[in-house]
Amino acid sequence: MNNSGNVTIEVPTAHLNLSPFGFMHWARHYIKCHRDFKSPNDFSPVPYFLLCRAIELGLKARHLETLRQKEVKDKFGHDLLKALRALPPGNVNLTDHQIEVLSTASKIYKDKGFEYFSVVHAATGFKAFPDLAALEAITKEVVSDDG
Repeated sequence: MNNSGNVTIEVPTAHLNLSPFGFMHWARHYIKCHRDFKSPNDFSPVPYFLLCRAIELGLKARHLETLRQKEVKDKFGHDLLKALRALPPGNVNLTDHQIEVLSTASKIYKDKGFEYFSVVHAATGFKAFPDLAALEAITKEVVSDDG
């Protein structure tokens, strides 16, 4: 009690980690952009990029529950498979086929292959690109719907 008769309670500083929420929230924005995207022709790399970015943010949101942003950035960069494999068992449950699809997507994504035109990919009819429906199913497993 201080001299004025008021009771003063000192409360320790609280730590509120908003990064996991923010990353997952933005992941949902990329999914929405994917749903709204209308390609002007038969093929576009844009849906691949949008889904991979959503997956990246979803995976990183899970890591940000225990790590700081710089640690997550330095440890995983844009490597989707590396970020998935570093999660505790049972955190994200993908089939073996989905892990293969994610591995394929990760190789292209981390090298900016969905962002910049590649003569090699174009010359091969983009055959190295993963199945888009399978990538979308992975996104649904990684990015939570709540929020």
